[in-house]
Amino acid sequence: MAAPSCTATGAWVRGTGPRLGSLFTLVSKPFCSTAAATGPLNAQRLAERLRAQKREQEKKKPEPINRIQRRVQELVRFTRQLQRVHPNVLAKALSRGILHQDEDLVVINKPYGLPVHGGPGVQLCISDVLPILAKMLHGHKAEPLHLCHRLDKETTGVMVLAWEKDVAHQVQELFRTRQVAKKYWYEDH
Repeated sequence: MAAPSCTATGAWVRGTGPRLGSLFTLVSKPFCSTAAATGPLNAQRLAERLRAQKREQEKKKPEPINRIQRRVQELVRFTRQLQRVHPNVLAKALSRGILHQDEDLVVINKPYGLPVHGGPGVQLCISDVLPILAKMLHGHKAEPLHLCHRLDKETTGVMVLAWEKDVAHQVQELFRTRQVAKKYWYEDH
């Protein structure tokens, strides 16, 4: 087998020719001198180098300069955590955000960044935990709650849930006929 050499294209080539089984380790041009001193770049070294570069980039990120930017970063971190928790933990977090509850409706504060419905790339969403939330509120024999409307993933705010499907349809009709006034606020920063 031939010794590794740095070619004009910046690729390390080890092998005896074009036959199958030849080993090619591609290295970008700036790494040729480094690789020549330390040997060919393997997957582990490449991963270590990429991690080190990522750490350096994260160190260079500017710190939030005002209260709103800090709050947005906290919301993003909280959102990532909520999407990775067990469904029971998410249901418990939603139960803490109950704004109103009666025999027909449950009104919750939907957290920022949490999708209402599932889809590609969605690990956990509100509709997934409605049966768990219902059992937390009404015991193990409770029927699942029903969504009356949806909010975008990036929206935080009031979300109405119904105990019965017909009540959910009535509330949906109120939204459809615009008998419910929606107010959206945003913070400009």
